[in-house]
Amino acid sequence: MLSATAKTLLEGVYEGYGRDFVSVDWSTPDHAMLTRLSANVFSFSAAKNYQQLRTMTDALRDEEGNLRTFSDFREQVSGINEKFNRVWLQTEYDTAIASATQSARWQEFRAQKEMFPFLRYQTAGDDSVRNEHRLLDGIVKHVDDPFWLTYYPPNGWHCRCEVIQVSDDDAQETPEGSYKAPAVQSMFRTNVGNTGLIFPQGHPYYIGVPRSEIRQAIAYLPPENAYLDLYMPGKRHNVLVHQHVMHGIEELPSNLEVLSDLLQIKPGITEASLLPEIHPKDGGLKDKFYPDDWKFHNKDKNADALLIFGKKEKWVVDFKRLQGNGKHIAPHLEKAAQQADYAVIKLSEIREEGVDGIRRTVTRKMESTTLKGVIVIDADGRLLYEQYKNTIGD
Repeated sequence: MLSATAKTLLEGVYEGYGRDFVSVDWSTPDHAMLTRLSANVFSFSAAKNYQQLRTMTDALRDEEGNLRTFSDFREQVSGINEKFNRVWLQTEYDTAIASATQSARWQEFRAQKEMFPFLRYQTAGDDSVRNEHRLLDGIVKHVDDPFWLTYYPPNGWHCRCEVIQVSDDDAQETPEGSYKAPAVQSMFRTNVGNTGLIFPQGHPYYIGVPRSEIRQAIAYLPPENAYLDLYMPGKRHNVLVHQHVMHGIEELPSNLEVLSDLLQIKPGITEASLLPEIHPKDGGLKDKFYPDDWKFHNKDKNADALLIFGKKEKWVVDFKRLQGNGKHIAPHLEKAAQQADYAVIKLSEIREEGVDGIRRTVTRKMESTTLKGVIVIDADGRLLYEQYKNTIGD
């Protein structure tokens, strides 16, 4: 049910946003926003699944606490299924489309604000418009005004409001105090284009659901149900990259950058997976994401990626993007050895003449740790140095 719900809502996200992962470049704001929207959809689906199961469990007994007969229980569950997976799912799907649409437009507003610095709130203009939304109709504010962090649409279930961008010549900013700010349901007092949250924590599904239940439910999914696929250019051909929905959002941009450079350096890579960030308490869920014969160095740690060379060779890799010239690379190699077999490190300042020091450090750490290989890349994505314990694919 979690997979089915997430798949349905993701279809709404892609329809509303107008793009999916295959059609956007990994280095653009659109990719970052689609990642946040998708992660939110999976968390929401896990919370919904938890609430549905709890509701079904409660239905085992009637109002007096007596155990229901099977036929009575089946009737109750039928009603629960209708409510959760038809009526409410339709509303949630519509909300995903509306929120993703407005999120995509927000990225455009931000990109074009030098030319069109003002936004105007606009309702559908018919008799179905809610009174509280009608109070917002026509309000004009600068793109950067905090107003849009609270009143950016959608501002309720089935909200049809929108925001349009206007130039200096067409705009007359609405002064503070000249309008009455309406009461908007707390869940919608946000800007999805800024947060990437279609369903924020204020949604009732999240009430009473431990965060551990949500992350465990997503981690339990078969890998094929929780990866977001995209293509990145390699030296010889485009490479299929599987980005797990639980891969850390904050470190994702730097990991994608390092992976992009690596695909130019190692043309033998045929496929890559950005692995999920799994909590130490859920270490037992990690096995299915790693090669069958791989031995965890520290099961509390997460590797960043699994790289496949041809049909056989697989690398478990840790990526690091470091500021500086590599002078303090040693502790980072030690950390990488706790997480993976291979370390790929990108430095921001190193020049060719500084490679000797790195070579000595890498050699020392290769001898004292379980690392099988280290690749060091410069700020421009060029190979500075590599060293391996065993022969590798190329």
